[in-house]
Amino acid sequence: MRLAKSARAKAKKFCPEGSLVTIQTMKEKRDRYARYLAEVVHDGENLSDYLLEIGAAKPWK
Repeated sequence: MRLAKSARAKAKKFCPEGSLVTIQTMKEKRDRYARYLAEVVHDGENLSDYLLEIGAAKPWK
C-alpha cells in the first residue's frame, strides 16, 4: 500500500490538478479484472513510464 500512496503523490506532482492531459484507452488490452487499460500523457510524457523510471511503480507481470 505504501507504493500506491507514493505513486499517487508523484502522479499529482507530474500532472497537477487542472493540468491538460490526454487519456487514450487501449481497447485491445485489459487487466485481470477485464477493465480497459489506458495511457495518461501530460506534456508529451507518459505517466506510467515516469512512475516506473522514478521507482514509484512496478512493471506488470
